[in-house]
Amino acid sequence: MAELKAYNPQAYATLQLTNPLTWSRAFFKIGTCCNDNLNNLSESFNITIRQARKKPLLDLLEDIRRQCMVRNAKRFLIADRLKTRFTKRAHAEIEKIIAGAGNCQRLMARHNIHEVSSNGVNYRVDMNQRICGCRKWQMVGIPCIHAACVIIGKKEKVEDYVSDYYTKIRWRETYRDGIMPVQGMPLWPRLNRLPVLPPPWRKGNP
Repeated sequence: MAELKAYNPQAYATLQLTNPLTWSRAFFKIGTCCNDNLNNLSESFNITIRQARKKPLLDLLEDIRRQCMVRNAKRFLIADRLKTRFTKRAHAEIEKIIAGAGNCQRLMARHNIHEVSSNGVNYRVDMNQRICGCRKWQMVGIPCIHAACVIIGKKEKVEDYVSDYYTKIRWRETYRDGIMPVQGMPLWPRLNRLPVLPPPWRKGNP
């Protein structure tokens, strides 16, 4: 940010207005096991409900509920049939980390703390607290290339240092209960109250 301010003060001022606390990984909470700062989730949700948004409110909500119910059920089936210890994406990330660890150099220190050099930068890796100076390990829950370099150097498995959030067991627990079906509207209990009245007729544009 200091370099940006020196290069272009106007760009710096404009960027500050966007509240970097909400999108910069430098301010992300440690231990969340997520470093995603994109809006893919909301974009995916909007595409999914594009047909439901054309319906009246109650039908819209029922349509979204059904989609969520079916999606959760499908996710549970996928998780239940999984034969590996971790999810598919987690395994791909672990393999990428192991491959990248080959470009690092490890130097031992006392108390299970190591100094790892990567691309001309040194990082402190504390294996007891499971933290790295790059912050990725404690932020994502999967060891970074620096931590993986230490783990491999100690002839241990990188998988043993991955957060259990990425395991098949946790994935199944997430979708275990899902969303329960709802009876059709004619079968809903009557509350002996006035039905919803239509809005009053009026002239002019809607």
